[in-house]
Amino acid sequence: MKLLISAGEASGDQRGAEVLAALKRIHPGHLEAFGLGGGRLAGEGMNVTHHLRDYAVMGFGEILLSLGKFLQLEKELKALCIREKPDCILLVDYPGFNMRLGRWAKKKGIPVVHYVAPQMWAWGAWRVRKLRKSTDILLTLFAFEEPFFRARGVNAVFTGHPLRKQIPPQIAKGESLGLLPGSRAQEVEKLLPAMLQTFILLRDKGIVDKALLAVSDHLERDVYREAENTVGVELIEGTREVLAGSKAALVCSGTATLETALCGVPFVVCYKTSGFTYTIARHLVKGIKKIGLANIIAGEEVAPELIQKDVTPINMQNLLEPLFTDNTVAETARKKLELVRNSLGDGDPAENAAVEIIRYLEVTDES
Repeated sequence: MKLLISAGEASGDQRGAEVLAALKRIHPGHLEAFGLGGGRLAGEGMNVTHHLRDYAVMGFGEILLSLGKFLQLEKELKALCIREKPDCILLVDYPGFNMRLGRWAKKKGIPVVHYVAPQMWAWGAWRVRKLRKSTDILLTLFAFEEPFFRARGVNAVFTGHPLRKQIPPQIAKGESLGLLPGSRAQEVEKLLPAMLQTFILLRDKGIVDKALLAVSDHLERDVYREAENTVGVELIEGTREVLAGSKAALVCSGTATLETALCGVPFVVCYKTSGFTYTIARHLVKGIKKIGLANIIAGEEVAPELIQKDVTPINMQNLLEPLFTDNTVAETARKKLELVRNSLGDGDPAENAAVEIIRYLEVTDES
């Protein structure tokens, strides 16, 4: 099997690597993968012709400024596809770019699998018609997504979320403050300064003496320079390692909130982007009241949220301090986190996804 993979963000690199590993385990023949990805996909044997570090941007304004670069990437991946003739294209998340690539591939008669559903349940069902034209089968991480997309004509299959299997039930035993500012440079630049100031406030009050900062190996070390110069902050590669030593955490919105919840660490969700991006997002997002993925999946607030101008050191301190000083508050917060685990499905999600890919390609070959 020849597989072109397009994964333009760190989380997609991880999810794609998990599926590639599962495919290698259960696919009976030779498997060759190439395309857009990062270190984790490379570690599973993929030929990373284009590295995601060059394309991981967020926000409408930032994407517009990088449009030329993305158009060139699209052109080069199309040329790669024509030259290598893959049996299938696996698009992992990254919907703005991947749906364009998928639409082109479908017109060329190449089977297209999209893994990790775009959050159209938040951004408006009107976009689903574009997804229908850009994928043959959609593999979803969350159970509620399957009926949502099927009702709108997309061949969707719920395969489960990998974090539930990867992170067994546990209770936070650390004593430090965890800082998870994200894996994109823009996220880190917007959130990390306020996070560091919050730690300093707590440190100077004697509430916590150490902060563990999760750093991304996809980013240049310069973005963490302020943290390196802050007494008491330790930089650690690996979210799980940070959470293992944390009693509470500040976490950017997104998948990191799920990981933190499954690790049993009470946390505060932080979201801050450019004013332009946020203004557009407020008009586009429909049907959800929370921004943190853990809160959305659980169906209620399991962690408080601070958004845009509310992302301040004082607000963060006020929400974090009881989690360090009041055992009753901390235990109540941990209990709520169990709702997240119960919403993420069972089995091996990556293997479920691999099985669906192989099954679909077998049916396609027969027809």
